[in-house]
Amino acid sequence: MDKTELKPIPIGDDSLDTRGYHGVEFDAADLRASEPLVDLGSHGIAVVPYYHLSDGSNPPYGRQIKGSLPRTWCRASLVPMLKAANDAFAHNGCELVVFDAYRTIATQRDLWNWAMEKAASENPGLSQQELEIRTCQYSSDPRKFDPADATTWPTHSTGAAVDVVLRALDTGEELDMGAAFDDLSAIAHTDYLEREWRAGRIGPDNPALLNRRLLYWGMRHAGFTNYPSEYWHFDFGNQMYMYNRQLESGARARAWYGYCQPPQRG
Repeated sequence: MDKTELKPIPIGDDSLDTRGYHGVEFDAADLRASEPLVDLGSHGIAVVPYYHLSDGSNPPYGRQIKGSLPRTWCRASLVPMLKAANDAFAHNGCELVVFDAYRTIATQRDLWNWAMEKAASENPGLSQQELEIRTCQYSSDPRKFDPADATTWPTHSTGAAVDVVLRALDTGEELDMGAAFDDLSAIAHTDYLEREWRAGRIGPDNPALLNRRLLYWGMRHAGFTNYPSEYWHFDFGNQMYMYNRQLESGARARAWYGYCQPPQRG
């Protein structure tokens, strides 16, 4: 997979937010629903427990997020998919780094509160409802979470969502993606640089443009779907995955990964 030959990322719908996927049904009878969480770091995938860092090296937070885990967990079936993506990325001298996968509800609440406060400080004239709508574009609302109600599950609480970036194999440096991880603005939208290229504001050889294409198509070919407001966020088998597939093809199906309890150890 040569990133200079990858086709452009499709232009998405900028009005979408995390509320849309809650209408997707969950199939509790599917045998995959009980698939266990596994420790990604023990399977040869590079991980950085971004929300658990406490040395200030996790902007824009600069602190450890409440309820975060010291290790990175995901559903077992995602491991071979991530390895397949890495095989493709290796041809371009890079590899995945997983910043987040399974996320506790406590962590989701802290991230939601942080994002709401940021939105309020940047938009003092907005109503509470308007702030919530804006925050929903980048964060699942955990305030009504009920483990028995599929309409309230944050996508990361399924263990089937991953937040990933790329880093160079030779230097270990993160590749330029045109926006930092968890940048809660339009520049983080997966298609943002495609729009800039189409408008003539960046060239076809822009490094960040090509790196986003590489990440997007590498993960798509491995079987994941992407959340259009975040170039780093990918799903498989959960409600968000089914929702994105529905947007692409119109096909409706039930998710097989739902909310799962945190791992017993870390």
